[in-house]
Amino acid sequence: MVLRFLQSIFTAVPSRSGNHDDPIIEAAIDRVIDGTDPRLRAVSRYRRKLRGPVEAAIQHVITLIDRLPPAIDASHRSFTACPQLRAAFASPDQLRETLSFSKHTRNYLQQTSGPLPTELYAVLGMDRVEKTILGVELHGDRVRRDVPQTAVNFCNQRLAGVTHSERETRRELMDRAFDSLIKVALDNLTVIRTRRRQLEQRQRELLQKKAGALRSARMGLDSLLESTMPNLADAGNIERQLWDLEAELGKIRADSATLDHLLAIIITTLNKPEQHLRLEQIALNLDHMNIKVPPDSSQIANALIFDEALLGPDRRLTVLLVRFPSRELLSPPDFFEEAQRLLTPRLLT
Repeated sequence: MVLRFLQSIFTAVPSRSGNHDDPIIEAAIDRVIDGTDPRLRAVSRYRRKLRGPVEAAIQHVITLIDRLPPAIDASHRSFTACPQLRAAFASPDQLRETLSFSKHTRNYLQQTSGPLPTELYAVLGMDRVEKTILGVELHGDRVRRDVPQTAVNFCNQRLAGVTHSERETRRELMDRAFDSLIKVALDNLTVIRTRRRQLEQRQRELLQKKAGALRSARMGLDSLLESTMPNLADAGNIERQLWDLEAELGKIRADSATLDHLLAIIITTLNKPEQHLRLEQIALNLDHMNIKVPPDSSQIANALIFDEALLGPDRRLTVLLVRFPSRELLSPPDFFEEAQRLLTPRLLT
């Protein structure tokens, strides 16, 4: 589900008092329904039921994005002076390539007619990975080897929300954040549907096993010809499993039988957006090799603050708002020309 390609619902940032404009709420409700189950429009007064939860989710999203600090200068010239960029990228060239060749940068360039703005804005997302390594440590005049250290690595850098202004980039971030809450609601609906399908499949398998067990136990008329009693242990065990499975399946069918219940699941998700989408500041004290340094150490290190988005129970994403000169964007590589360059020396030999 990719709803962010739809028109932005945050056409104007609502007031901080929580009084959101009706067009924003109405557009957000439509976005929720389209992104989960369009059949929910058949539920009586579904807009009235969704209005409060949707407004709570919108306010949460706006509060989160407003907390992000101003965009940092990600120009080639400023790389050396910005410890956050130095920690996130191995070199200014890697940063420039990320900014230039992102699919979102390409999309923006393709959709822009006329001269580009002097400066572009975007959000940089990346994964933070920490691992323990064995390194060296200097204590006075002594060098200690094989010292356990924590190395911090930023990887999978990608760009999104490329626009001509910070305000526009923040607005797109709000759309993406709201869409992530819709995805959580959809996932909750999918869990129920998937569990139901699994139980129905298991029910069919048990019924087949039961039929096989009854045949092997000669439970039909042919059992009258046998002098020994049939072993009913297998059939009885399967029967008990079927009873338990049908009880759980019956509860799920009862819960998901009505669209009202599906709508209630979505309302529960949107009423507690902080459980599914949060923003947390991470303090890191890193040396020039991205090794964690204790705060009380005399070793030279940079005290860095990163904002991390927490998506659900176990997904983290480090985010940075950035701005950079459009003139520094690299031209797309000409793969045909590069192939010719690589093949030419061979052809001449």
